Amino acid sequence: MQYSALRGQVPFMYALMIVNAAFLGFAIFEQVPLALSVGAPILLSCMAIARALVWLRRTPGYPKIARIRRYLRVTTMFAAVLSAAFGGWGLILLDFANPSQTFAIALYIFVGAIGCCYCLQTLPAAARLVLLLGALPVTVRLLVSGDWYLVGVGANFAFVSALIGRMLNRYHQGFIEVLNSRSEMLVEQSRARQAEREAQQLAYADALTGLPNRRALSEHLAGLRFLGSDRSMALIAIDLDLFKDVNDVHGHLTGDRLLVAVAECLTRIVGGSGTAYRLGGDEFAITLEIAGAHSTEPQTLAGRIVDALATPFRIDGLVHHIGGSVGISLFPSDAIDSETLMRRADIALYQAKAHGRSQYQMFEPAMDAEIVRRSALEQEFRRDLLSCAFRPYYQPIVDLRTQRVTGFEMLARWHRADGRDVGPCEFIPIAEECGLVGDLMLMLLEQACEDARAWGDDLILSINVSPTQLKDRWLSEKILSVLTRAGLPPRRLKLEITENALISEPEHAKSVVESLKNQGVLLALDDFGTGYSSIQHLRILPFDNVKIDRSFITDMEHDPEVRRMAVSMIQLASNLELSVVAEGIESEATLEILREVGCAEGQGYLFGEPVDNAGALALLDRQAQRLAGRVRQAG
Repeated sequence: MQYSALRGQVPFMYALMIVNAAFLGFAIFEQVPLALSVGAPILLSCMAIARALVWLRRTPGYPKIARIRRYLRVTTMFAAVLSAAFGGWGLILLDFANPSQTFAIALYIFVGAIGCCYCLQTLPAAARLVLLLGALPVTVRLLVSGDWYLVGVGANFAFVSALIGRMLNRYHQGFIEVLNSRSEMLVEQSRARQAEREAQQLAYADALTGLPNRRALSEHLAGLRFLGSDRSMALIAIDLDLFKDVNDVHGHLTGDRLLVAVAECLTRIVGGSGTAYRLGGDEFAITLEIAGAHSTEPQTLAGRIVDALATPFRIDGLVHHIGGSVGISLFPSDAIDSETLMRRADIALYQAKAHGRSQYQMFEPAMDAEIVRRSALEQEFRRDLLSCAFRPYYQPIVDLRTQRVTGFEMLARWHRADGRDVGPCEFIPIAEECGLVGDLMLMLLEQACEDARAWGDDLILSINVSPTQLKDRWLSEKILSVLTRAGLPPRRLKLEITENALISEPEHAKSVVESLKNQGVLLALDDFGTGYSSIQHLRILPFDNVKIDRSFITDMEHDPEVRRMAVSMIQLASNLELSVVAEGIESEATLEILREVGCAEGQGYLFGEPVDNAGALALLDRQAQRLAGRVRQAG
C-alpha cells in the first residue's frame, strides 16, 4: 500500500520541483550569474526528470517485498540529495538578493519543500529530510537576518514546519493503523477463502479416503447432457462383499483402513482413464468415458476390479479376504439422465450379488422389469402379511419301515388376491430382504401349533429356520413363547437348520440352538451333504437327526455314484447315533433302496404333496382307518 501511494505521488513531487526551480531561476535571472539562474535549475530539473522517469517506467503491480524496500531506501536517499541541493541553491541565492528578493526566494524554497513533504507523507523519513535539508537552512537564515520583517517570515516558516512535522507523525500513525487494519482484513479474507476451500473440499470429497463423494458424482453426472453425440460414459457401481464381517470381527478402525486400501486400489486400477468415488459405507463408483456404446472398456475394467478385490488385503499384519460385486450402466444407451443411470447401475449390481457375488453384470432392460415386478410383489407381500393370505401347508414325514406318518413339515403358501399361490422360493427372499421373515415365521408357527394339537400327541411339527432368523438374539424366547400360548409341548417341535445358516453366524447360532435344545425342542440339520463342514456341525451341535438333500435321493435309482454317496451319509449318521430323513422320495424303487440301507424316515410326493390342515387331518384319518382294518384282519 505504501509503495502504491508513492507511485502516484512521487512523479508529481518531481514535477513540482521542476516548476519551482524554473520560476525561481526566472525570478532572479538578472541579479545572479547564469550558472545560478540557468545552470542550477537545469541540473536540478534533470535530476528530478531522471528520477520521475524511473518511477513512471516501473511495471504495474506489486514487486517482491525486498525490491519495494530497496525502492523506498533509494527514494529516501534521493529526497535527501535533491532537498540539500535545492536548499543549498536557495542559500547561495540569498547572498545576491535584496530584502524583497530574499522573501521571494525563501517563499519558493519553502513552498517547494512543503509540496514535497505532502507528496512524501507516506514515506515520513524522506519527508522529514526534505524539511530538514530543504526548508530548515532557509528558515534559519531568515531568523538570523536581523531584519524584523524577514525574522517574522522565518518564524512563520518555523511554525508551519512544526505543524507539517506533527501532521506527518499523525498521518504516518493513521497510515500504519490503516495498513494494520487492511493486513488484518486480508488475513481474515485469506482465512475465509481457506475455510471456503476446505468446506468445498469437505462437500465434494470423502473425509476417510479422499475420493470424490456422492455429491461430486451427482454433479458430474448432471453434466452428461454436454457430452457429444458420439461420446458415451459408463457408470460402474461397486459394493464390497464380506466387508461387514471385517468390521464386526476386527473393529471399525481396521474396517476404515481396509476402505482406504480399497480406495487406493481402485484409483490405481482406473488411472487417468476415469474417476473413482466413494458413495458411503462400502459402496464405491467409477465413471469412465468411452468411445461408444459398443466399447468393451467397461467390462475389461470391471473384470480387473473384481480380480483386484478378490486378492487378499493385508491390514495391520492381518490378511482380509473380501471381494467386490460390480454393476455397469451406460450413457446414453441405458439412460439419458443421471438418476436413472445410477439406479440401473445399482440394479445390475444387485443382479451380480444375486448370481453369487465377486462378479460383474451389465445392465439389461429385463433387469428393470424384474425389479419393478419384485417391488410390486414386495408391496403386496407387506399388505397381505397383515391378513390371512399366508397359510401353513404340511407335507407328511413317514416311517419308511411302517409307512406311518410321524410328523409334518410346515411349508408356507401365499394365496394372492388374484387367486394364484406363490411358493416360498419366491417370497421368502423378499421377506428376508424386508426384515419380515421372522414375523412371517412366528405367525405361521402359531397357526401351525394350533393345527398340530389336533394331530395326536406323538406327531412332530417341523419348521425351517432361515439364516436371517438365527441372527435374532431373542429367537429362542419367541419360539418358546408361541409354544406356550398354543399349548404345544416343545418335544413336538423340530427346527430344521441349514448348514449355510450355521456358517454365517456360528457362535450365535450355537447359542440359539443350545437354548432351544435345553427346553426339549428337537433339532435337524437340513440339506445335509450340500455344505462345507457337515461333520464338524454334527460334532459340536446337539442335533437329533439329519435330512439328506433331495439332490442325493432323486438320482439314487439311476446313478450308482450318487447312490454310494447317499449310503455313505446314512451310515455316517447312524454311526453318530442320528436318525436320517430322506427328502424327495418319488418312487417305490427309491423307497426300497432307502429301506435296505437303514434310512429311518422320508418325505416326498410318493407319500403325499403339501396340504392344508384339513388335508393333513384327512391323511391321518385314512391312516387310522388302514391301521384299524389291519387290526381287524389280524384279529
